[in-house]
Amino acid sequence: MEREFDPQSHPVATEPSLAEQVQSGGTGLRVTILIIAMLMPWLWVGLGLVLIKDYRLTILLYELFGCGLMVLLSRPKQMALFPLRVPFSRILVSAAIVGIVILGVFKGTGGFGMDWDYFYRQAQATHLAINGHFWFFAAYIVLLNPLFEEAFWRGAIYREWKEIIGVLPANLVSSFFFGAWHWVVLQHYCQPIWALFLTFWVMVGGVIFAYTYEKTGTLGAPALLHGLGADLPMVFVVYDCIQASQGVLH
Repeated sequence: MEREFDPQSHPVATEPSLAEQVQSGGTGLRVTILIIAMLMPWLWVGLGLVLIKDYRLTILLYELFGCGLMVLLSRPKQMALFPLRVPFSRILVSAAIVGIVILGVFKGTGGFGMDWDYFYRQAQATHLAINGHFWFFAAYIVLLNPLFEEAFWRGAIYREWKEIIGVLPANLVSSFFFGAWHWVVLQHYCQPIWALFLTFWVMVGGVIFAYTYEKTGTLGAPALLHGLGADLPMVFVVYDCIQASQGVLH
């Protein structure tokens, strides 16, 4: 009599993750790969802003090569967006609170400490202006950028670090480097006081996103928080900066 196929006795082979692929090389190799991966955004963003001088190509280089390659090396099947495992209304309320704080701080201080002449020159040099490209960029930043960044920084970097050093250290390390690469962008457009201030809060955001990812086990909730609570208000801040710099100088 022909035996029935038992899936438990014949486990389906799965593609190994980055951690599994380099495990034979020891912890040192795994850590080296992760550090290189966390520093790659600096390379691509610096290339885009300093050499190519185009903010649109900068974003493309960062997303495709800074984030995309590492995500492909990891196990994409472990990067599910759903289920959210947290009420959608709670995500919206949290995002709204964060967004109000971000916009409130900027508008309340009137961009105190910003050198508008410097910002305007840097914006002109990288083709950052209020036009059709800007609104395409805004939609991309709010809708797609959180997916790329959460897949990279939480789904790949944080997850791999967690296997090596544990949950809390992995959260702090990945969040530090998540904020640090933003400093490359911020210092290109802002004076040091604003670049450091915003970088610190990006790191805090990274801690919150990693915590949310750890608690839910999927990327959907941190991606929504990222897009609605951080990227959307920052689009309005950038818009206000462009308008303010043009108003001050013209």
